[in-house]
Amino acid sequence: MLTNPNSYTRFISIIAILTVSIFITGCDTQEEEFIEGGVTQSEIEVVTVETAVQIEITTIPSYEVPLPTESEVVIKEIQFCGNTADPDDAVVLSLEEALSYLALVNRCFRVSEDFLPDDLSIVDVASVNLNWGPHHLLRYTAARAVEEMFSSAYEDGLILLASSAHRTNDNQTFYFTSNVQRNGLAEAMRVSAVPGHSEHQLGLAVDITTHSLNGGLTQAFTETPEGRWVNQNAHRFGFIISYPQNREADTGFIYEPWHLRYVGVEVATEIFENGFILEEFLWHNK
Repeated sequence: MLTNPNSYTRFISIIAILTVSIFITGCDTQEEEFIEGGVTQSEIEVVTVETAVQIEITTIPSYEVPLPTESEVVIKEIQFCGNTADPDDAVVLSLEEALSYLALVNRCFRVSEDFLPDDLSIVDVASVNLNWGPHHLLRYTAARAVEEMFSSAYEDGLILLASSAHRTNDNQTFYFTSNVQRNGLAEAMRVSAVPGHSEHQLGLAVDITTHSLNGGLTQAFTETPEGRWVNQNAHRFGFIISYPQNREADTGFIYEPWHLRYVGVEVATEIFENGFILEEFLWHNK
């Protein structure tokens, strides 16, 4: 087992029959600011992402990973993708994979342009930034979990606000291209996922804010009573903070304390207790 999972960088491991190769991808740290509004849809032009991929070999702390025998077939092993991989080279998840509560989307994996969960449900909680309809939507189980979490926070004297939930490919294209036009491609990719690579498109991610932030999505959420409560309690309802502090090189995104992803209570609890990101959980439980 990896003695210190937070000590290594990030890597993608693809294991096939008879051949095992491990390539370690270096990740360059960048800076960005989260902006998802202020531009009309008619002003947006679709941006083609063309980023160079730089690959270098790095040293990994000692760990024990059992290699497959000749009789074992491992179709795909999901590991760190980081912030240097080119989204244009991403693997498209099958429908079955995309519907999993543990589906991984990052710069290496994406959903198809027409992917749309068939169990989207209204999230009946206090909401802001309803840009795409009268209600935020999530997959049924995730929607009920959000409602339960908001109710529990209210019982503790806190009011949470849902700012964003499910997005279609067109919705995500609008957000991403808005960021590109405002901040440039490199900055946009640190804060807003390329269309197809967003957890919001899975119908499992919700952005949370509070009245004291005027409905904004900012790292200052960490300093609020609501943000501290979410940080310590989200896992009890099946949610993880997908992009934790000091993990940009591994996740590809800045610290987003407001961005919660549903994975189920058992998985969320293990991730919370071990300080993992989803890629690490998948690695240790493959």
